[in-house]
Amino acid sequence: MGRDESPAGWSSLVLLERYRAGNDQAADALFTRYFERLTLLARSRLSPRLACRTDPEDIVLSVYRSFFVGARAGRFTLSRGGDLWRLLASITQHKLLREARHQRADRRSVDRELPLDQAEESAFHRWQAEPTPEDAAALADELERVLSRLDAFGRRVLELRLQGAQLAEIAQDTRRSERTVRRTLGQIRDILDERRDHA
Repeated sequence: MGRDESPAGWSSLVLLERYRAGNDQAADALFTRYFERLTLLARSRLSPRLACRTDPEDIVLSVYRSFFVGARAGRFTLSRGGDLWRLLASITQHKLLREARHQRADRRSVDRELPLDQAEESAFHRWQAEPTPEDAAALADELERVLSRLDAFGRRVLELRLQGAQLAEIAQDTRRSERTVRRTLGQIRDILDERRDHA
């Protein structure tokens, strides 16, 4: 294999080995090779109700975060080319199941949602009520804790996302690639998941 050969032509097994050896091009190629396919898989497995709350791309970013951490630690052993896709698809299924359990838990359950025309007017007004000062203070504290774990770029990405900016808009504002923005959003999601799991 020549030095100038593009990572796009490397087999999955070669990409994994080179990633473990610290090759950033291999990491980019692994991400690019399967991202769209995994996103389609995640989208196809989300129920319509869960799809309203869960972004398939966020699930896939979390999949890659877990995969890259595990691969760097040597937790995965692959023997055939198709093993990598099967591994990533399996991690995706696990993340989807975990997200479904989370979204169906207690008061946030999607099963408790009603179409707007079926909701009682009094309940609707309760949902629209302004947060209490205590709620607002708790949210500000939580946001500050998350921001303290991010660098300046990560803080800007989170700020823009909270304002409703799309990936392309965030990439343009920060002068970074959409792929870099996606990865950063994945890291932010992992921080939020970690805080939620320990709440």
